[in-house]
Amino acid sequence: GTKTAAAQGVGHSGPVYATAISPDSRFVLSASRDSTARLWDAETASNLVTYRGHNYPVWDVCFSALGHYFVTASHDRTARLWSTDHIYPLRLFAGHLASVDCVAFHSNCNYVASGSSDKTCRLWDITRGDCVRLFKGLRAPVTAVSVSSCGKLLAAGADDGMIMVWDLAASKTVNTFKGHTGSVHSVDFSLGGGGLLA
Repeated sequence: GTKTAAAQGVGHSGPVYATAISPDSRFVLSASRDSTARLWDAETASNLVTYRGHNYPVWDVCFSALGHYFVTASHDRTARLWSTDHIYPLRLFAGHLASVDCVAFHSNCNYVASGSSDKTCRLWDITRGDCVRLFKGLRAPVTAVSVSSCGKLLAAGADDGMIMVWDLAASKTVNTFKGHTGSVHSVDFSLGGGGLLA
């Protein structure tokens, strides 16, 4: 049979670089080269909302554990906080010197971590929009970030295969891992926070 445009998930006018599923599995967010993020109904594949605000491609998108808020990362050197029921961003996180390539929420949902082509990670307060921590030490663009479920550690993977883990409270490096021969595309902590998968 013939599928409708909605059932096929048609909507973006450029490649999709990232997706995120809401905590209740009812919605999917997509990030695209067309400078937008879109909210989709997971069951019908209908495009519910288009979020505009970035001026360049949107590389990453992440739902908060609360499900109502999400964050985007863009080539325009910003990350932005959104609410699913508002079409414009609630906060603009600016300070990186190059493309913001990846984002992750802190487990308490009060902070957002961002990784950038400027080889740094930042931790942002979502209430004020301020950068509260700056993490350095990587020698290549940051391609993946993750915050441990206990909220104490930040991990970042880089384009050169290096992974660094920082203590968020002390802003100090806890460990550095080198073993990948190519770019690290994803990092994630085990549920207890004792293990790291990259």
